Amino acid sequence: MKKVFVFCIGGTGIRVMKSITMLMAGGMSTNGYTVVPIILDPHLDLEEKKNLHSLIDNYESIYKQSINNGTSTLNHLEGFFNSEMLTIGELNNQLNDTQQATGSKEKFSSYIDVSNLGTRDINNYLVETLFSTKNLNNPLSVGFKGNPNVGTVVLGDMIEGADWFKAFKLHCEKDDRVFIISSIFGGTGASGYPLLEKKIRGTNNQPTVKNALMGAVTVLPYFGLKDPSSSGSDIDSTNFYTKTKAALAYYQNTVQSDYLYYVGEKTLRQVYENDEQKQEDTANFIELVAASALFDFLTRERPERRQYMTRAIEDDKESMSLPSLGDGYKDIVKSVADYMILRQLVEHLSDEPFFPLSKDRGLNSSFYKDSAFLSLKRFTDVYFKWYHELATNNRAFAPLHYDNPRMMSGFIKHMNLDAKDDSYYLLEMIKASNAYKAKDHSNKFRFFLQFAYEAINHYTKKIYI
Repeated sequence: MKKVFVFCIGGTGIRVMKSITMLMAGGMSTNGYTVVPIILDPHLDLEEKKNLHSLIDNYESIYKQSINNGTSTLNHLEGFFNSEMLTIGELNNQLNDTQQATGSKEKFSSYIDVSNLGTRDINNYLVETLFSTKNLNNPLSVGFKGNPNVGTVVLGDMIEGADWFKAFKLHCEKDDRVFIISSIFGGTGASGYPLLEKKIRGTNNQPTVKNALMGAVTVLPYFGLKDPSSSGSDIDSTNFYTKTKAALAYYQNTVQSDYLYYVGEKTLRQVYENDEQKQEDTANFIELVAASALFDFLTRERPERRQYMTRAIEDDKESMSLPSLGDGYKDIVKSVADYMILRQLVEHLSDEPFFPLSKDRGLNSSFYKDSAFLSLKRFTDVYFKWYHELATNNRAFAPLHYDNPRMMSGFIKHMNLDAKDDSYYLLEMIKASNAYKAKDHSNKFRFFLQFAYEAINHYTKKIYI
């Protein structure tokens, strides 16, 4: 089993990992790599972080139920949920969350033991020069509030002593890869990426860790925050570009990734509430583009020298569809379109009393109440909300007419699909079923996903023509 350890640093790392999970669910392949997400964020109670853990757990459950045939394990599916995902805890045979230690409720001043410095101690003057009073009084449990100078001090200890980092070093084997996701304009991501990379490259006693093929996506500013004077926040997004320039100058001579992807916006199109506790930012197109970097990285060989990567769009539009995105985004659009069509089947198939597969393959009322299908439905509800956020954000990723299921021939904008409504997909599911014998396996849930993907792909593969 070859693995890619995906380190998701800070809020942006969490949101990009969400998009990665959605693309995997929609059928984008990880080229045979098992994805091992490791979430590095000091926020102890961040809802966004908890939601990602739940999403990953649900993805894993669906994947496992699709390959379980009672006493034997089947090969992974083609199409939906085709790639394995494992948490670092599961890889290390631990039931507890190995990442709980990445946060602390103590203040930064306590963490660096300022109280033991004398008033005339020269180190006290150094602390006052490097850190503001607000820096020193901030609890570590809410992150570094856009201050990489604080993050650099704390994260080094958090990484080196953490169970998840020990587990990573223990389980990183020959041919495994490392991928790091972070922003460059905040506190956690900007400080965490070079620190983590340095820790990995400095593992001299473990060559497989030290020399692992490494990629990273660095997300440049892509959103703004409302005036901090109205929220009392310490984060001022007017400084994002200044911080980015300083960090880029530092990265130029220090980063050691084999592939470094840069993604960002030229202007801060979307402005969110400046709430450091909740960080309830809606899904953003830039996070989706950053997620695509992982899939590109997993297709590439070790380069002779470091490669700097980015990607463009065809036309700078407020709402992005196939023509404005360009041909390079067809795989992403297909993945999202396929899953959103699957959603139609998940939502409505249980109401089809005369669907032949209800008898032939056991896709009957009890099947739709089974734990596997209910897991899929929960995942699909989150997926729909994610796509709706992308499609209504300020720059919108909106390549689908997803709100009118009776007009499915135009489901993908600027294309004509031959399937005029969901009955076309049901017919193709029946045709797909005829090609498989019941003795192949007894997993009804796998048959459902398999037949649904073959039916949907029959029409949507037209996108590549």
